[in-house]
Order: sequence, then structure tokens, then C-alpha cells
Amino acid sequence: MQGRRTTIAAPAAPVVERRGRPGRGADPGAAPRPGLRRAWLVWGVGAVAYLVAMLHRMSLGVAGTDAAEHFGVAVGALGAFTSLQLVLYLAMQVPAGLLADRFGPRRTLAIGLAIMATGELVFAFASSMPAGLAGRALVGVGDALTFLNVLRLAHAWFPQRLQPLLAALTGFAGALGQLASTVPLELGLRNLEWTGTFLLLGGVTAVLAVAPLVLVRDRPAVPPDGRPPGPDADTPLVPEHDTIGRTLAAAWRRPATRQGFFMHMGALSPFLIVAAVWGVPYMTGAQGLTRPEAASVLLVGALAFVVSGPLVAVLVGPDARRLRAAGLGFPAATTTTWAVLLLWPGAVVPHVVLVVAIAVTGTCAGGSMLAFEVARRASPAAASGAAGALVNCGGFSAAVIGSLVIGHFLGDGDRGAVATQHAMLPVLAFAAIGLVGGALTTDRGTRRPSRRRSAAPVSGD
Repeated sequence: MQGRRTTIAAPAAPVVERRGRPGRGADPGAAPRPGLRRAWLVWGVGAVAYLVAMLHRMSLGVAGTDAAEHFGVAVGALGAFTSLQLVLYLAMQVPAGLLADRFGPRRTLAIGLAIMATGELVFAFASSMPAGLAGRALVGVGDALTFLNVLRLAHAWFPQRLQPLLAALTGFAGALGQLASTVPLELGLRNLEWTGTFLLLGGVTAVLAVAPLVLVRDRPAVPPDGRPPGPDADTPLVPEHDTIGRTLAAAWRRPATRQGFFMHMGALSPFLIVAAVWGVPYMTGAQGLTRPEAASVLLVGALAFVVSGPLVAVLVGPDARRLRAAGLGFPAATTTTWAVLLLWPGAVVPHVVLVVAIAVTGTCAGGSMLAFEVARRASPAAASGAAGALVNCGGFSAAVIGSLVIGHFLGDGDRGAVATQHAMLPVLAFAAIGLVGGALTTDRGTRRPSRRRSAAPVSGD
């Protein structure tokens, strides 16, 4: 009896899985679950790609006045650069989402980085407005291929309980890129001048384009939640799909997708409009700040963006009620904040009010990442990319339209404090639209589905 017990116990201990390799007593035909160390590496490569994309996207926030001088155009024409970039980013959202569903993120991230690098190199050497616009157009197309594919990697490599945190950390990576586009980029323009600064950005991005091909796999051999193993990790997983039109229509019919769309619009679009191009002209034209002072205030907003994403994810967690509250709370905060700034008599607000307002704007932008979680929880796995693309259209469509309208109102930029204040009213308008739209979609259908789905996580891959 003793010998039999010894024989049974001896091979049992090594079965414990710690590093992703099967023990001696494990079934040799069973693939191990992915180790978190490998998962963090794969996601980290994608997060760096998104950081770089945000740096490119927001670079004109500080470099805007330099761009006006470099290309010899009026300040109001700057809206064309950002709007073209964001229009192409927006136009690529649905194709990018469908690519995320049908093809793996590994090659798509590499292609996106390569396109952004090319665009930034064109922008560095551009001496005319058309050439500069061509460069920004390429940046917009490459940018569109990053974010949804980073979320795709997170969905594939991490268990469902970590998905809200991973979405927030992805936003955190983007916030670091936006942070680098403020004072650090201002220092680069001061010391390396126009061509040197954007040449450096393009060169670094070109080198990083190799990283996804070397370090990233689309999915582990066995998904982290124990789903049946798919094909090889380098082979894109192509599930059965409906037609593109039906996929998008079905995603939009879900109240949670519409709520995410309006939450994204109300919480993110004010930050995009201000940080991407019009923050410095507004603060110099309406608030009387110098450009370095305006860049410092934008830095406060960027820091708030950096901190708020992960913090909000931890506070909200998987709780459906908190998620609904955040869906209305962040658009309400941006609406209130910009109502104060843009309805202030005489336009010039106390400096502390301005700093707090930009900080609140950055905080709400960090919280806007929860909009993707709102839509993801109500979406089937094969359509999560389409739902995420529609949500992403909320903030960016508002930013594109708002930037164009503000540029039209500002003209040559020499309009005075009150006129500059009034030109920024589209920021308030889209924040309010996001708040009202989110309230209507929540009341009409997201409450029962959220309650029903909160107990059972939905696959993100």
C-alpha cells in the first residue's frame, strides 16, 4: 500500500503550471495557457505603437503656430491639417475595425507604423501646404490602424476580468504620447527646428515598425479563458462574418454601442479639439498667455489624461451601475466645464479656473476609454471590432467638424478675446450633444442588457 501511494504522489507535483510549460505529469497533447509575462510583452509592443500614434496625432497642438509660419498660411488654415488627418482617421475606422475582426493585429500594426513614419518624413521636408497636407494624411491613415488592434491584442492575450484595466492602460499609453507632444515637443522645435524635429519622429517610428513583426503574435495557442485553441498564432483567425453593412447595422442597433458613441463624443472631443490644434490659439488669443505658458497648461491636461484612465478603470471595475454613471458623468463634466469657459463675461477667466478646466477636460478624456467597454460588453466576439470602430467615430467625428468650424470662425487668428471665445463654442456644443445622446440611449435600453450581461463576460476576440 505504501509503495502504491508513493507511485501515485510522485508524478503529481510537477503538474503545477507556472511558466507556461507543461510539467512531467501533464498531458503532452494539451497546450499550456499563455503566461502573463508573454502577454504583457505582446500588449506592450502594441501600447508603444499607440503612444507613438498619439504623439503624431497631437503634434500640431504645440507646433500649430510654427506650422502657420513654416507654410506661410493664416492661423485659421491650421484646421485643414488637423481636420484632414482626423477625417482620414475617421474614414478608416470602420475598415480598421473590420480588419481587426478579420485579420490579426501583428501585420496591421507594422503597416500602420510604417505609414505614419512615411507621413512624418514627408511632413518634415514639406515646404508647401499641399505637401504638408499629404504628410498629415498619411499620418491619419497609419494612426487609424493602431488603437483597435492594440485592444485586439489585449482581448486575445488577457482574461476577461482584466479587460477594463487593459483598455485603461492602453489609454494611459496614448496619454503618454500626448504628454510628449506638449512641452517636450516644444523643446524639440526650439532646439532642432522644424525639419529636425519631425525627421527624428519619423525615423524613430520607422525603426519601431519592425517590432510587431518580431515580437507580436496575434493570439496565444490557448486563449487565457480556456476557450478551444485556434489555429497557429501567426495565422489570422477569420470567423464567420455577415456582410459589412449588416455587421455595422447590427452593431449600431445595440443601445450600448450608441451609448458608447455619445459618451466618446462628449468626453473626448473637447480634449481632441483643444490638444490637437486649437488649445494654444485659444489660450494666447482669448486668455492672453504666451505660447510656452499655453503649452504648460496643456501639459496639465495631458497629465490629467495620463492619471485618470487607469484610476477610473480601477474605481469603476466590472460594476455595471458605475459604468453607466461614468457614461453620463464624464460628458456632464466636460459640458459644465466648457460652459464656464465659453460663457464667462469678457472671455478672460482667472488663471486657476483655466488650469482646472483643462485638467477636467483631460480627466474626462481618460475616462472616455470606458466607452469601448460599454460597447464591448454587449457585442458578440466577431463584431467587437465593428462596435469599437463606431464608438471611436463619436469623439473623432465631433473633433473633425468642430476643428473646421473653429478654423472658419477664427480666420487669420487676430479676432480679439471675445471673438476667440465665441469661436470655441463648437467644443461646448459637441460636449452637450454627447451628454444628451448618452442620456437618451441609456434610458431607452442599456440598463436591462447591462444588468443581464454583467454576470457573464463577453469574449473580446
